[in-house]
Amino acid sequence: MDLPALQAQVRALLAGLEHPRLGVALALGEECGEILRCVLDQEVYGKEAGAALAAEVGDALVALVELCERFGLDLDACARAALAKVERLAPAWRADLGPRLARLRARLDGPPSVS
Repeated sequence: MDLPALQAQVRALLAGLEHPRLGVALALGEECGEILRCVLDQEVYGKEAGAALAAEVGDALVALVELCERFGLDLDACARAALAKVERLAPAWRADLGPRLARLRARLDGPPSVS
């Protein structure tokens, strides 16, 4: 699914059910909190949370799309601008942070899984 189609589908599905702008921002924050709960469950409490995490990521995505709608933002344009920024900044991040992040991944995530 492409981003303009996703935005159009969410717009159609939520027609008449839109949050006020403040409410959609709070709803997005709430969905992000549920993602954090899933990560906590899996990483700290040792519970399997993969399916719940996937569901919450989907919910957060819909909330993000609704936020774009309520604030008149084009999701595709936002994504393209963010990718251009990451493309511009990634080389410096890689040089500055790459080795440290690799050590942290090894320490916090354990050995890479083999597919």
